[in-house]
Amino acid sequence: MTTTTLQVVQHLSPGGIERLVLNLVRFASADNQVYVVALEGCKAQAIEQWPELAPLADRLFFLGKPSGRSVKTVFTLRRLIRSLQAHVVHSHHLGPLLYSRMACIGLSGITHIQTEHDSWHLDDAKQRLLTRSLLMGSSIQLVADAPRVAAHLKARGITADHVIVNGIDTQHYCPGQTNQARQRLLLPTDKRLIGCAGRLVHEKGLDTLLEALAKLPEAYHVVVAGHGPEREKLQNMSQQLGLAGRVHWLGRCDNMLDFYRAIDLFCMPSRQEGLPLALLEAQACGKPVVATDVGGIPDLICPHSGHLLPPEQPALLALSLEEKFRIPSHDCQQTTQYIRLLADVREMTASYESLGKR
Repeated sequence: MTTTTLQVVQHLSPGGIERLVLNLVRFASADNQVYVVALEGCKAQAIEQWPELAPLADRLFFLGKPSGRSVKTVFTLRRLIRSLQAHVVHSHHLGPLLYSRMACIGLSGITHIQTEHDSWHLDDAKQRLLTRSLLMGSSIQLVADAPRVAAHLKARGITADHVIVNGIDTQHYCPGQTNQARQRLLLPTDKRLIGCAGRLVHEKGLDTLLEALAKLPEAYHVVVAGHGPEREKLQNMSQQLGLAGRVHWLGRCDNMLDFYRAIDLFCMPSRQEGLPLALLEAQACGKPVVATDVGGIPDLICPHSGHLLPPEQPALLALSLEEKFRIPSHDCQQTTQYIRLLADVREMTASYESLGKR
């Protein structure tokens, strides 16, 4: 019997949750038909902004939800669940949880899975109360994407039923030639390159990395892969710090494999996180990591090559980065193998599919 699963997200623009959901489509078993439902946006615009969606266009649905709460969107989602004869609804984050729960009211035979990718939003009392109320009852299974996220949820009075670690394609993300990757990305081949990837928002802490870079020798450069609302502000900051020639802004990088292979070290200076895929991808490519001790990062940073430090500490971050370059080259295969054993997308997909069959 074929199982039909709907992955419900807020929107489909490049981001960790969205990339994870696409992987749940790509690596689904033959007897699991998976669709992605975005509450916001429209298909044509989403594909234009993120061409990676094009091969999966027939699996994507966009509900065009307006800003604010929308009762119409609840009924649109409900009709879609019925028309596709869905067996499993898998929601990601609070907005999709709300609309999925409301849309499933009165529908029999639906398994609802909710994945929490972080817990910092639950510091807000209203969001915490709403989340608790939506998770009540036996018809929903709550998944945390890292042990640390599960612990944070429990501290806020919410118990995860399962922990399923985010996974990446470790057959795709693997070590490769550094200089060739740098040449393809038009990056200097004679500098020490520190990579940073993600949406350019305050939570990602890129400003801390820029302040740290200003304290490091001229040979240290930063390569940034990603877009976001703070890009102009961060670029202005790099100018003010005298770093204009030492920060390389790639924007949306269509070849992240080249990005990881091009850098010497990956840095994640986040103020808040869940379990970011970029952390896993960089390590799968054999790169050492310097990252902040927030969210689920400590759960999957390689103990042999990774280093944790508190957020918003640019002086300490500079020292940590310099120390990483000072020590002898680490065994990249050890780092790669660590991620292959703990965070492969095939294992993650199988674990989620098993929940849908219970």
